[in-house]
Amino acid sequence: MTMPSLINNQRKAVLSSQFKKQYNVLSQALDLWKQETGVIGLYKMYATYNGTEYVNSESFITQYMEKLKTVGTMEYKKGPYNLNKTKNMNVEGRTCTPNTLLPDGSSMCVRIWSSMITITTDINGPNKNPNAWGYDIFTFVIDESTEQLRGMKPTKAAPDPNAEYPEGDGLPCSFKIQSAGNGLGCAYYAVTNTCPDDEKKQYWDCLP
Repeated sequence: MTMPSLINNQRKAVLSSQFKKQYNVLSQALDLWKQETGVIGLYKMYATYNGTEYVNSESFITQYMEKLKTVGTMEYKKGPYNLNKTKNMNVEGRTCTPNTLLPDGSSMCVRIWSSMITITTDINGPNKNPNAWGYDIFTFVIDESTEQLRGMKPTKAAPDPNAEYPEGDGLPCSFKIQSAGNGLGCAYYAVTNTCPDDEKKQYWDCLP
């Protein structure tokens, strides 16, 4: 193998390891929060819209971040970008910019919107590239029934590149799509370790 190929493979291996670690950290913090609070019916308690706001949403966000021991915030100098790294990611709606730092240098944010609780993370933090969804940035959703983290599976074969919100764009994850919301569905494929554009490949092997 050539030196560039070896370096690229090493980069993918590092991202894969960081992703697995971060998924476990976020999941364990959620489990710890549930154990300590004893809350049953997370969505009913924290993601119910009363016509003006999502009741108690800030309480959940604050308590969850405390379990993660957040240490401050950091803004992005470049990006964050969509999967193709051709456009700035559309972070309106069900996602957010992960600029709250964790002790290991990664970052995250929580968003409660449209009756959905999402957690977005940058597994190597705002300071390290590529700062793109599907590479080092991933958005998870807390499943309403199981109350566990999972990826959001893309919903449409032909996303609308002009959609106002990423979820209206079909939660895509494909290098064949150029929309600003492309990458929002990549956590689903990373968790299941399947390539969105080639079922014969594993997730990290299909990244350019």
